Amino acid sequence: MSDWDALNEFLRTDPRDIGCDLALDALPAYSEMAAAAGHPERLFPGLAAHLKSCRACFRDYEALVRAIREFGGDEPR
Repeated sequence: MSDWDALNEFLRTDPRDIGCDLALDALPAYSEMAAAAGHPERLFPGLAAHLKSCRACFRDYEALVRAIREFGGDEPR
């Protein structure tokens, strides 16, 4: 990637994007809301913006939602 490519990618970043570190901290709560057919993007707009631009975090989000739907949330069995 050239310096220009890196600069263009940076300039396309949504200013609300919270980055990977904060996204990973909030991802469990966001995923629980999504799995329950809630609207987590309303409560976590920065995380929603991040998931649109970060494939790695989006894949983690998808996997968490699938696991929650398949195995349930925090309630004991």
